[in-house]
Amino acid sequence: MAGDELKHPQKLPSSTHEVIVLLDGINFILDNVDTAPQSHELISYHYMVQTHEIRERVQQASIVIATQAPINGESLGEAPYLKFVIVPSVGTNHIDLEECRRRGIRVANSPGSTSLAVAEHCLSMYFAARRGTVTMHNVLRDVDENGKNIWKREGNASHKMKMANGNPPVALCQEVVGIFGYGFIGKRLATLCEALGMKVLISGRKTKPGGATTNTPAQNGNESTSSNGNSSVTRTPFDEVIRSATVLFITCPLTPETANMLDGPEFAAMRPEAVVINAGRGGVVNNVVLVQALRENRISGAAVDVYDREPASSVEDSVLLAEDARDLNLTLSPHVGYFSGQTVLMMDKMTRAHLKNYATGEEGHYVV
Repeated sequence: MAGDELKHPQKLPSSTHEVIVLLDGINFILDNVDTAPQSHELISYHYMVQTHEIRERVQQASIVIATQAPINGESLGEAPYLKFVIVPSVGTNHIDLEECRRRGIRVANSPGSTSLAVAEHCLSMYFAARRGTVTMHNVLRDVDENGKNIWKREGNASHKMKMANGNPPVALCQEVVGIFGYGFIGKRLATLCEALGMKVLISGRKTKPGGATTNTPAQNGNESTSSNGNSSVTRTPFDEVIRSATVLFITCPLTPETANMLDGPEFAAMRPEAVVINAGRGGVVNNVVLVQALRENRISGAAVDVYDREPASSVEDSVLLAEDARDLNLTLSPHVGYFSGQTVLMMDKMTRAHLKNYATGEEGHYVV
């Protein structure tokens, strides 16, 4: 778009001057930042995801802010002045951390900036999956040649809400929640679910063949801290959570250890009442197996906010968008779980703090 034409700073970066480039202002607007004692210039772009566009725009930057824009060897090019990359959200899978480490580029993310909104979005997707909201919408809209839908023809459409075992949907007090990823989002989600009267199980680490374990449950390092922050958490073995849960919330990031964490064996072991809610990352769940489980009526529903390739718009990006998945109890949203007024405020606040800490040499939340 015209507003994203290449812009050059009035002054190149130096030991006393920072050139800050915001690559995806679509997420939040940043202005009037404080980098004292250094001077600075802030250049903002609306939405940058193409490799060549990013490469052009970071060559004269000393600081880059990237919520979604991929930062890697190819998109960086030479980037001779770049010293610092800020991620206003928590996820860093779009950042090549090893490449940044190799170049001596610091990277800071913002844990907790999106946790309130994502936890609430998880609940909205849960209710949609459990109550078959999309299915019920389609029931009303799908009419025959006589202009009648199932409700008009049969007098009742409640059977379309039945779970995979043929029973009516369970109530909140009957739900057993399994949370996979007990960071800021998982903790908030546990608090909300408990307040709704649901039983909550915090998953332990997934055991790999040979007895090794993944790092799935405690993504922020607070393994012994509960959702209220002042008592120990009892963790339930991963396999037991898979077998016991009627709701499975995925809130962990995608890492080599969590890739396809829910795969064939996990879906085979789930209860027929189970609904799977993925607000972590697309690759944590094998979506081919997820669709197959829904189609074969082995689980009761799913809701997804994250995809194997983003932005997603077709089956080439995600099997969840295939035409033959339309009639499944599958609720989809386009990676918007983070979005709320509170999130925008937190992203702004934490980005400003990163900038100030870096400028003054204070310790910040650096992942590299």
